[in-house]
Amino acid sequence: MGKDIIITGCRQPSISFVDIVTGEVRPDIWKNLQEGLWREFCIENYLTNDRIGEVEQNKWLPVFPDIKVINPGFKWNSSKKIIEEDLYKPKHVEASLNTFLCKAEMFFHQFDGKKIGVHLSGGLDSSLIICLLKYFNIPFVAIGLCSNRFEFRTEKHIQELLGNFANEAELYDMDDYPFFAHLDKKPKHQVPDSNIKMIDASTHLANKFKEKGCDVVFSGQGGDTLLAESIGGRSFNGYNIGNEFLFPWERDFLYDPLGIELLSFFSAPDIIDQITSLRSDKPSDPLKIWARNFFKEILPRELSEYSYSADFLGYSMDGLHNAKPEFELLFEEAHERLGHPMFSAKGIKHLLNTDLLALEYNTYCEFCSKLSIAVWVHSLFRKDD
Repeated sequence: MGKDIIITGCRQPSISFVDIVTGEVRPDIWKNLQEGLWREFCIENYLTNDRIGEVEQNKWLPVFPDIKVINPGFKWNSSKKIIEEDLYKPKHVEASLNTFLCKAEMFFHQFDGKKIGVHLSGGLDSSLIICLLKYFNIPFVAIGLCSNRFEFRTEKHIQELLGNFANEAELYDMDDYPFFAHLDKKPKHQVPDSNIKMIDASTHLANKFKEKGCDVVFSGQGGDTLLAESIGGRSFNGYNIGNEFLFPWERDFLYDPLGIELLSFFSAPDIIDQITSLRSDKPSDPLKIWARNFFKEILPRELSEYSYSADFLGYSMDGLHNAKPEFELLFEEAHERLGHPMFSAKGIKHLLNTDLLALEYNTYCEFCSKLSIAVWVHSLFRKDD
């Protein structure tokens, strides 16, 4: 591969690193990577961590000797020398439709004088944000990706309907931004990241919001947590806002560099307090029937009287299948750099012979974990940034 020279990437404000021996917290490890730390990356620990899942990062194993990643929603407890969740515990407050609307209006007034954008996804969570902005007569731009595929027929109808509520609305064909495309162009990053599926699509949306002059963009991230999961009432332990309600990768690499603030409406403490109080002791509600009924005065009947779910599995499987030639090159480079048998000729043959269109969910996740390692390695040494 020639001389291994890492070209330093930008700092990722959302993450930091801790030396678990000294307790020193560092904003980045680029210098360590340049000095060869990448050679000590532990693939087995990384795959184990992905199996454990993002919710229990306090159980993660170090992927570098004596260094752990501190991701959004977690903090280093120097006295216990452990990484633990940084939870927001909701307050039980007076809550009704009127109090919710009051808090929502106060939230939006923070951005008076700024041009607002909203992700036009067609899902209930972002749709509620759009309907609230319309209710308060706050101008906004709505931009999203749509599809003509059968499984997105209802979502597209909702997107077109809600687009009429915006001052400006644009929809772009998802087929023009294939899943898993251009993985060799992912921005340089310090540790592998599973956020590799929609790089093209996410980048396109961010650039379009910038072209429209948006200062802040709202997403519906966290809506599933608040509106669909069961609520434990006053004894509820809390929410990991940084981990569940935000888009740290998109903020660090896409929106912040464009001077745009990417926020989730549902991450605001006042909104969390209102919804958890309103749904106190409510059971799991995957179709969000409670929300559709509670906000029926604000939502169009297509959202208040009906429920649906878009299915991205087809796009994911097609994207994986079509990107196989790129995978092979990335896996070969990963083997040359790391020397791990998983990326050897035999390992690559096994991966490429896998019927990606028939993967079970857990196998699919493991495949994406392996792929994210190869994408990371390539990004470290790419010299065109």
